Amino acid sequence: MKKAGILLIGFFLFNLGNAEASDVKTGNKVTLSTDSPNNIYIAAGEVNVNANVAGDLVAAGGEIRINGITQQDVLLTGGKISFDGQSEGDVRLMGGEVRITQNIKGDLTITGGKISIDKGVTIGGDLIIVGGEVNLFGDVKGRVFIAGGKFFLNGNVEGGIEAKSSFLEINGRINGECELAAQKLILSSHAFFGGNVKYWTKQHSPSFDGKLASGAKATYDSSLKPDWLDWEYKAGDLSQKVKRGVGFFQVFSGLLMTLLLIAFGDKLFTRYAGQASKNAGPAFGLGMLLLFGVPILSGIAFITIIGIPVGVVGMGAYGIMLSMSTALPSVIAAYEWRKLKDQNWTKGGVTLVAVGIFLGLRLASKIPVFGSLLSFIAAAVAFGYIYMIIRKKIDVEATAAAKSDDEDHKDGEDFV
Repeated sequence: MKKAGILLIGFFLFNLGNAEASDVKTGNKVTLSTDSPNNIYIAAGEVNVNANVAGDLVAAGGEIRINGITQQDVLLTGGKISFDGQSEGDVRLMGGEVRITQNIKGDLTITGGKISIDKGVTIGGDLIIVGGEVNLFGDVKGRVFIAGGKFFLNGNVEGGIEAKSSFLEINGRINGECELAAQKLILSSHAFFGGNVKYWTKQHSPSFDGKLASGAKATYDSSLKPDWLDWEYKAGDLSQKVKRGVGFFQVFSGLLMTLLLIAFGDKLFTRYAGQASKNAGPAFGLGMLLLFGVPILSGIAFITIIGIPVGVVGMGAYGIMLSMSTALPSVIAAYEWRKLKDQNWTKGGVTLVAVGIFLGLRLASKIPVFGSLLSFIAAAVAFGYIYMIIRKKIDVEATAAAKSDDEDHKDGEDFV
C-alpha cells in the first residue's frame, strides 16, 4: 500500500511535463493490442488491454478486460472487471463485478459487489477486500482482510485472516492467526487452522475438533462482535485497513475524474484557457453562491410535495459538484498554466500536470484550517468559472478581438 502511494506521488509530481512517459487513450471503446514501454491511462466505455505494459496501467470504463502483463501497478474502476492478465506490482480494483484469473505478485485490494478469485491464482502479497459476496478459490501468500456480506474461503492462506462478514464459510487451510466475526460461521471438513483462532458468531457455534494444528487454540471472543449499524468495526487493524482502502479509492476516483474531464472536455478547456485567472474574482463569488445556495434551495424544495423532484435533482447536482471539487480545479489550473506559460504540452502533458496539481491539493487539504480554506477557494473559483462559461459571461472572441486591436494600435504608434 505504501509503495503504491509513493509511486503515485513520486511519478506525477516529478514528471509533470514529461508527456512522452505516458500514453492517454479515450473513446467509446479502446483496445490496446501493441506492447507499451510507457504508463497507460485509459477512459472508455469498454476497455480491452491485450498487450504488455512496462509501466503502470490506470483505466476506467463500463467493462474492462485485462489480458496482458503489467510490470508496475494496476488501478482499475468499472462496472465489470475481468483481470485475465498478470501483474508484477500491486493491483487496486473497484467494480460491480470483479474476477481474477491470473497471478498477482504484489498486494491486491478490491472493492466490489461480487468478487471471485479463481482456483490456481496466487496473490503474492496481502489481500484486502470490501465486497458484497467474495469467493476466494486461489491462494494468498500474505494476510487476508475481509469486510463483506458473504465470504467463502476455498483456497489456502499463508498468513492469517481478519474477517467481518454476515456469512463466513471456511473450506481451506489458514496457517496464520485468525480473527473471525460473522452472524453465521461455517467450518467444512476441509477447514484447518495452523495458528490460534479468535472468533465470534451469532447463529452457529462451529466445532474446531480436528481442525487445529498441535498447540493452536480456538477462543470465543465477544469483543469481536461488530456493530452492524456502524461501518467502522471495533476490530482495530481491520478497521485501519478498511479506512486505508476507502481513502485510497477516494484518491483513485479523483484521479479518474481528472482523466475523464480532460478526455471529454479538452476542446472546452482549451478554448477558454487563460480566462480563469482573468475572471477569478467574479468566478469565486458565483462559486460561493453555488456551493452554499444549491443545498439550501434543494432543502427548501423538499418542504413542499411539488418541490420534491426539484430537491432531488438539486441534491444530485450538488453530489456531482462535490465529487468534482478537487479534480475540476486541477484540470482548469493545468490548462491555465499551459496557456499563460505558452507551453507546448500535448493532452498527455496536460493530464500529468493536472494529476500533479490534484495530488498537491489533496496533500494540502490535510493541513488544518489552511488546507480546507484552500480547497474551498479552488472549488468555488472552478465552479463559478464553469458557470460563467455556460451562461456565456466570458466572451473569448471579444477578448481576442480586443487584444488584436490593442496590438495593432501599438504597432501604429511605433510606426509613427
